[in-house]
Amino acid sequence: MAKNRKKVVLLIVEGESDETLLIDRLRELFKDHEIRFEPQRGDILYDINKQGKPIKDTIGEIVKEVLIKRKFKQSDILAVIHIVDTDGCLIPEDNVLVDNQQEALTYYQNNCISVSTEAQKNNILNRNDIRSRNIRTMNSVSSIVSNKYNYQMFYFSRNLEHVIFDDPNPSSETKVDNIEAFLDDLAIPLERYLLQFMPDADAESYNEQYIASWTFISQGINSLQRSTNVPLMFNFIELKTSEL
Repeated sequence: MAKNRKKVVLLIVEGESDETLLIDRLRELFKDHEIRFEPQRGDILYDINKQGKPIKDTIGEIVKEVLIKRKFKQSDILAVIHIVDTDGCLIPEDNVLVDNQQEALTYYQNNCISVSTEAQKNNILNRNDIRSRNIRTMNSVSSIVSNKYNYQMFYFSRNLEHVIFDDPNPSSETKVDNIEAFLDDLAIPLERYLLQFMPDADAESYNEQYIASWTFISQGINSLQRSTNVPLMFNFIELKTSEL
């Protein structure tokens, strides 16, 4: 890649919803960079086939596969950004409750994750344990793949649709269409809209705000509430751009 070519901002996301919501605004703000989304269409923080492998190694392998597939060199990459839904996995065990009258296997509520059977309760507790440990590991990581690439993880609390639409249990069939309609009607910049769901932070520096946002979402049942630290992602890209 020639020296004056665009730097790549690589975004690892769970599905197409994140890309639909963010790509146009990122490309508008950061015209000097190449914005590249890589939807995983699965939960890499809770992959039953990769349990036992350190999560940093698992994500590092995904990054290396993308670099090979896209033929990017190390010098091409500005940053690797990872956006996750917490799915309420950071709540206490006592807030996973069984409701035998419930038809849905799992239902997310503002104060609990409600499940229909004891077996599903055990599944959710196991998932929450593994996902929360992996999230706590990765939210303190600032570089990946032998420290070659800047890395940062950002979250939507329960999920993107809950934050944007206050829809606690969205249908997968309408996600993309709903986001496109939302963006068509949005009268203010996306990052400004998302700021209303950003945890309060008295700290002024980026690093202090980043840590404070993760501290907030890790407490009590906050990961079931409407919250996101994705506005900080825009600051992170600006910060890394200023270091070039």
